[in-house]
Amino acid sequence: MSGPESTHLDFSSISPSEFFYRNRQMAGFGNPTHATYSTVRELVENSLDACEDVGRRPRVEVSLESTKSNEVIISVKDNGSGLPYDEVPSAFGQVLYGSKYGLRQKRGTFGLGVTMTVLYGQITTDSPVMIHTQHNGRGREYRLHIDIENNCPVVEEDEGRTRNENGTTVAVRIGGDLARALPRIQDYLRLTSIATPHARLILHVDNETILDTGPWVKTLPAQPTISKPHPRSADTELVRRTMVGKEAYSLNEYLIESFQQVGRKTADEVIRFLGYDPKKLVGDLTRNEIARISSVLKSYDSFNRPDSSSLSPIGREPLLGAIDGVYGPEYSFYTRRGPLEWEGHPFIIEGVIASGSAFPKREEPALYRFANRVPLLYDASDDVLTKTLKKVSWSRYGIPNGRHWAIFISFCSTRVPYQAAGKQAISNPAEIESASLALFRELGRAASKMAKKQQRSKKLQRRIREMKTSLEMIARFSANLTGFDAERAEIMAREMFQGDWP
Repeated sequence: MSGPESTHLDFSSISPSEFFYRNRQMAGFGNPTHATYSTVRELVENSLDACEDVGRRPRVEVSLESTKSNEVIISVKDNGSGLPYDEVPSAFGQVLYGSKYGLRQKRGTFGLGVTMTVLYGQITTDSPVMIHTQHNGRGREYRLHIDIENNCPVVEEDEGRTRNENGTTVAVRIGGDLARALPRIQDYLRLTSIATPHARLILHVDNETILDTGPWVKTLPAQPTISKPHPRSADTELVRRTMVGKEAYSLNEYLIESFQQVGRKTADEVIRFLGYDPKKLVGDLTRNEIARISSVLKSYDSFNRPDSSSLSPIGREPLLGAIDGVYGPEYSFYTRRGPLEWEGHPFIIEGVIASGSAFPKREEPALYRFANRVPLLYDASDDVLTKTLKKVSWSRYGIPNGRHWAIFISFCSTRVPYQAAGKQAISNPAEIESASLALFRELGRAASKMAKKQQRSKKLQRRIREMKTSLEMIARFSANLTGFDAERAEIMAREMFQGDWP
């Protein structure tokens, strides 16, 4: 009888580039159509951020060129600040490298999107990405690809080349499906001009301009500020990270310096609740003591709400103005909820309900979703906003069935709880679901009031038309009886109804 066979297992790690090479559908690059759309989206978002970070009204031009070999050449040009030259290779050639990790509202989340476009272009067409950027008046052009196994950039060309102005142009060739992706790209750019009403967005397809939208307002929004984490968001790992470099701090000093909404009095109360010595040094804390600090911070209910200066909502007038510019609705109403918080992260939800022939005709309103000014066009059924919309009994608001109407919902937060790295659907923390449900109901009540007003207006207009017809008839018969000019009498009767009527 032989003994059991020995088995030798080989263990190894893979780089982030390798992981997303194998799982690119997680980032929105699962098929040629979706990948074409995602490439445009990621490059446009980077361009908008680059302009807003330096207080410049964005002008972003997207150029799409189809080829005979099922490939698409995508180029995005902006008038932003340009990139520091020593950062260009890593920014485009290293997955999970970027400038979007500070605690404030940002379009991007993972430092992933733009490098995924480079990675996808490389694996589908074996083509490098071209980056032409001008920063502080000096231009430079790069061509590079990604070393997937080592997650690092490989620069093929690097030379000086001047642009007309500061900014960046990125061009990439990918295996894509332009014909199928184009309608979605056009929708994305129109909706982006609503979420970013201070921007001008231009789309060229095969050297023909097919879209030029915005700007709808002249002023830039206030820039969100970077904030400290709120103590209710402090899981054990965050507590450990905020302690790095503060080993010589007392526990009291650590809490005040590391978190927002914590002053000396609040820090003293938290430490008394912990039962720790306030003079104890951070470097002397044990692993279990650190875990207890996290637990107490998350459960302590006397902290003020998170600072909302790290958020930049679209705002009433810009949002209504942009919707009017893109869709021209007959009626629109704006409201908002917040600032509120979920797990220590501040958030604001804005909503507009609008009616008009540009919207689809349906029993419940069409829903247009935005997160941190980014339109969400995929995975709608998985989104908390869609699920919450369906919980509302829209018929109770007395709105006629088959109405042309829509709701625009903009969610902004220092952390958007996306379902996946593709950033297309928001998950369902209870606080967000509750706030969105209250928002939908308020929009429903507003639409109900407007529908009743419109019905009254239609009845009044019908009565005025009837009165006008009757008066013209009376004027004509009276003129015939008295020998007065009948035509002139009708004109005089008609003039009585000229002017502003409901």
